[in-house]
Amino acid sequence: MINKMKHLKFIYIFYISAIFVLSGTIINYAFFAESKTYIEGVTKNIYVSYLDDISENISKLILNSTTKDISTSLEKDKKLRDDLEKNLQLFVSQRYRYIYVVDIDKKSGDFRFLLDGAKDLDDKSEFKELYEPLKLAKFKEAYDRKRVVTFTQKEAKGVWMTFIKPIVRDGRTDALLVVDFSMQGHQLIENSLSSLDNVLEVNIYVGALIFLIIVLFAYMDNKRARELLSFNRRLEERVAVEVEKNRQKDQQLIQQSRLAQMGEMISMIAHQWRQPLSSISSASAAIKLKVMLGKLDKEKAIELSENISRYSQHLSVTIDDFRDFFKSNKEKTKTSYSELVDSVLGIVEIAINNKNITIKREENSDVIFMTYANELKQVILNLIKNAEDILVERDVNNPQITIKTDGNRLIISDNGGGIPKDIIGKIFDPYFSTKLEKNGTGLGLYMSKTIIEEHCGGELNVSNTPDGATFVIKLKPILS
Repeated sequence: MINKMKHLKFIYIFYISAIFVLSGTIINYAFFAESKTYIEGVTKNIYVSYLDDISENISKLILNSTTKDISTSLEKDKKLRDDLEKNLQLFVSQRYRYIYVVDIDKKSGDFRFLLDGAKDLDDKSEFKELYEPLKLAKFKEAYDRKRVVTFTQKEAKGVWMTFIKPIVRDGRTDALLVVDFSMQGHQLIENSLSSLDNVLEVNIYVGALIFLIIVLFAYMDNKRARELLSFNRRLEERVAVEVEKNRQKDQQLIQQSRLAQMGEMISMIAHQWRQPLSSISSASAAIKLKVMLGKLDKEKAIELSENISRYSQHLSVTIDDFRDFFKSNKEKTKTSYSELVDSVLGIVEIAINNKNITIKREENSDVIFMTYANELKQVILNLIKNAEDILVERDVNNPQITIKTDGNRLIISDNGGGIPKDIIGKIFDPYFSTKLEKNGTGLGLYMSKTIIEEHCGGELNVSNTPDGATFVIKLKPILS
């Protein structure tokens, strides 16, 4: 009797445990189904939001570069068409397969190409070439209703999202910007969630068999643990790969920005060399003339030769500064704001002064930093050059650039009137530029912020003053 009671007690415990486990499995499945829908929706919205930001910048670039009608502007100006297509090509990659702009022919009502960002000439469409959309209704919906339309399509190479954004001018759709975007990451998440979904469904069916549900519970739990561990391991590897890709991308962007600066600095060196070369020429002419007249004495010969030597040393120092400025140094070195500013102004100050721009220095800091000096020089150069450009562009009276140090802060400001409020929050975005007519890449300030905050562990901020714009660099000093 006692044994039977114990047996029944075991059975009751067994049944109750089975019911709890089965109920828990059903609840978990319902929660997972809701979470799955939420995750899939969120990941897709992230892709759409990311594409919307990029397409907004591209649309603004096209609108700002054209007049009332995009088609007419591009037809009249082939150089503008080529420049805009080069900008589209910057985005073409494994993630962005096709980026192009189309509009509707008012006579035929058919879609036609205006811009094609294809890099391969064999895939590139001609201007105003007929375009037959895969889903015509989607394109007409975006065109007529002036709103973003997306749809996905599965191919042998994977799943792609077609993102259609209307380019609207004066309340009418002028053209459509179309981006084919890889949904590989989203597909991986869906596949993983579907796999987990199948596992939970199997658990529910197994849970109907009360006896087996307890026996198999430990096995299934262990299986899920292994899957979760494997998933986490794959996720960590994927994150590591993406981090490395981003690091390499940053290095490429830094190099691109550095090459752009190098072209400007070569022009500055020409200004630096003009006076010493003229002085050397004058000294040599003086020696030649005095020799011809027989009036070259020892003292004068020594004086003129020393002048030539001094001018030559100045040319050599300029070249050394230029070489050191672009030397790739992967190690941090001790430096100060004064040393960095001296190095930059040693190359650009004469060229800036030749434009009647005053450089005012107010240095009140001797703080020492351990950082990447050459990268910081590029940031300082970029901020000074931006100030120079705005002062020249706006033809400011008594133009002045002020460079001030205060503790661990370096402050560079100008009296150029400041940055418009509607764009001051975007100036650090990649490929955002107000210098379209000057072929601005939109990488200078983006890379400056990346160097300061990600490479050097500091801060780079901007604000407007009554006189103009002020950029502030803050670095962590070496603790004494």
